[in-house]
Amino acid sequence: LITNASGCSATSGLTTVTTNPSPTATATPGGPTTFCAGGSVLLTAGSGTGYTYQWELGGTPVSGASLISYTATASGNYAVVVTRSGCSATSGTIAVTVNPAPPSTVTPSGPTSFCSGGSVTLNASTGAGLSYQWRLGGTPISGATTSSFTASIGGNYTVFVTNSTGCTATSAITTVSVGTVPTATITPGGPTTFCTGGNVVLNGST
Repeated sequence: LITNASGCSATSGLTTVTTNPSPTATATPGGPTTFCAGGSVLLTAGSGTGYTYQWELGGTPVSGASLISYTATASGNYAVVVTRSGCSATSGTIAVTVNPAPPSTVTPSGPTSFCSGGSVTLNASTGAGLSYQWRLGGTPISGATTSSFTASIGGNYTVFVTNSTGCTATSAITTVSVGTVPTATITPGGPTTFCTGGNVVLNGST
């Protein structure tokens, strides 16, 4: 209603103002948020009609992460921004911790091919809080739980390493080859006692 100095007044037409409510923004992990390298956790936002989503890591939008769910594989604080009718809301953060796998390399102390009766020491990478289990052909070797193992039998050796956070890793295969010692015998071809000027043929094993 507008009134001028002469007392005349007029009323404008109606202007409708609509206030859209902010969407509800929640994020829920589908499993443990602390896991070993190579693992993941599925994060799921709350659903609603007309919702769109943008996942963030440490406050920075994750490229292409615009679905209701996101699979997190890296450490950090995750949140989701939910938008509806131009109004946005951000969920609380979910802290994801990815523990590293232990080192799992094997270094032989010498040649891995040798004759029967020989051996080679296999040395695993070392570090604080590591435990070990050596395996031959995938089967655990009883009592072989230190960082080194002396192999005297041919086959494919690996070491299974566990660190203090419970994360594990298996080394690449180290193949040990053990050659068979040949049979060494002598067989005389006749009497071994004879007169001067005689002889006997000695035959080695073939």
